[in-house]
Amino acid sequence: MNIIIFEDKYIKDLNPISINHASFEMKCGIFTNLERIVNNFDKSETKFILIVRDNLKDLIQERFPRFIVNPNVIPKGLFVNGAALWNRQNLKKIQEGHAFSNSSRLLSFKLDEEIKHEKFHIYLEDISKVTSDLDVEIITYPWNLIDKINKYINSDISELRKSEEFVNQYTGNQNLSKSVIKIENKENIYIHKNSTVEPGTILDSRNGPIILNQGSLIESGSIIRGPVFIDNNSIINNATKLKNNVIVGPNCKVGGEISNSIFNGFSNKQHDGFLGHSIVGEWVNLGANTNNSNLKNNYSKIKFNFSKKIIDTNKQFLGVIIGDYSRSAIGTLFNTGTYVGLGANIFSNDFSKKYINSFSWGKSEVVDFSKFIQTIKIMKQRRNRNLTEIEIKFLQKLYENSSYKS
Repeated sequence: MNIIIFEDKYIKDLNPISINHASFEMKCGIFTNLERIVNNFDKSETKFILIVRDNLKDLIQERFPRFIVNPNVIPKGLFVNGAALWNRQNLKKIQEGHAFSNSSRLLSFKLDEEIKHEKFHIYLEDISKVTSDLDVEIITYPWNLIDKINKYINSDISELRKSEEFVNQYTGNQNLSKSVIKIENKENIYIHKNSTVEPGTILDSRNGPIILNQGSLIESGSIIRGPVFIDNNSIINNATKLKNNVIVGPNCKVGGEISNSIFNGFSNKQHDGFLGHSIVGEWVNLGANTNNSNLKNNYSKIKFNFSKKIIDTNKQFLGVIIGDYSRSAIGTLFNTGTYVGLGANIFSNDFSKKYINSFSWGKSEVVDFSKFIQTIKIMKQRRNRNLTEIEIKFLQKLYENSSYKS
């Protein structure tokens, strides 16, 4: 069986995260959208094909070498929107009909013949006009991911209950120091056998699960209030406060006070400072005492600036959304509803602008590309990773595109 996972024309509404990521890489629970789809099919009997923007093809192929990306001829099969949040029930449902949508957003369809790649998006427009409604949630804007952390950590946890690698602290016998305080709800703390919780930690799972994945470390004096998911090899620094609806990792280092926020892989917020209702991309570094506002002082709803359009989010709480490879200096202040593009270097003596373009340097300059690449190489080498030629080529083209520069 062929499962074809596609991006639709609304992908730019997921910027800045989607500047260099596909919609199916979004994460609001234990799993990404892609992992949630793959987990619900027999991998030995299923071939997965990924359809993304042409400029992302090589980058996505490098990240997902097991999958086929943008073939010249797309085979027949079941097509599913990568921005949707699928589960076993609705994936089964869509195999029974021809095409489904939600609020005019195409979710899925079956195709019984091959189609050329260059005609695919034309076909999407045509089939969108003949669909049945299906109640499947879809990520329309980045802040939707924050809204759904609680729900999808709770629903994804069912997969962990099948794994012998995780010890449930209610029924299991993993030894924790007697000075680790567990304020727990039944079956709500799951700790991987190869993770560590240091003495003096408080684990409060009354309002949601606390899940520690392989190699993660919670240092002493931290207060963790669920729902919280700490992914592989992430470190929670001493005296950190994770105050519900937080996803960290993999390979992140965080400290200070964090609530209702998502850290994607290899990002750091090691020092004191508040981050709330925010999303941090990959390979981001937030300097000491970086803080964000997530509530306007007149309690009004927050608007979000995508540069070419401004969206009324209808949300009272929204912080900062930061693209990959961006960095903030010590003492940086982010306002409510701030957009930070890819590769920006933010520093100022007051609140930053609410829209910060990719490759911005301070308030009005642009980063030097060669120095930017050299810094990324050093940063990745510190984590035993390499910056590949494919990614350098992608970043070079992005930098040369004037729409990404101030």
